Amino acid sequence: MTGVFHLIFGLVIGFVGVIPPGLLNLTAAKISVKQNRKAAIIFALGASFVVIGQVYIGVFFSKLLNDNPETLLLLEQFAIIAFIGLSIFFFIRASLDSGTPEVKEINRSAAKLVAQGIILSGLNIFPIPFYIGFSSFLAGKGLFIFTYPTAHLFIIGASCGTFLMLLAYIKYVKKFAFDSDTFARKINFILSGLTLLIAIFTVIRIYG
Repeated sequence: MTGVFHLIFGLVIGFVGVIPPGLLNLTAAKISVKQNRKAAIIFALGASFVVIGQVYIGVFFSKLLNDNPETLLLLEQFAIIAFIGLSIFFFIRASLDSGTPEVKEINRSAAKLVAQGIILSGLNIFPIPFYIGFSSFLAGKGLFIFTYPTAHLFIIGASCGTFLMLLAYIKYVKKFAFDSDTFARKINFILSGLTLLIAIFTVIRIYG
């Protein structure tokens, strides 16, 4: 049952993390419009594959904190810093966003689509601190186990969650593209508030 919870945690976090319009999801949407859904799915598979490595790195650094003698307190203090940083990042992104991210040119072949997804996803380092923060937060509350297979189920879930969100962009591209600038700002403000609330809640729990 613990493994199932880790899979669900990863799925939800991976899904939520790709909601704001960005290079990956808008490129997937563009491929869906300019080429077809199958090509966009191939691109999304390549992008989601890289997420496995990114989440693994995030969990690895979180585990380094977990191995510290002052495990619980250190994890929660790090999570506070991470979530405040994420809150500021989302707020600034929402405040300064004056247009949709530049979408890269599309390659036609399946191999090039996969490679493009891998490259664009690999260039995006934001998921690493994102997953460090969330895995540290969950571990601090005793909800995350770093050993096999639970941690690996979390990693797989995060990759699947990312893929599902990309599929949502691919399938509902017209609806999302209707007013993508406003949508991006609203989502980023919501994520900024959510991560700030988690940070405040953790501060109150530790020092309250």
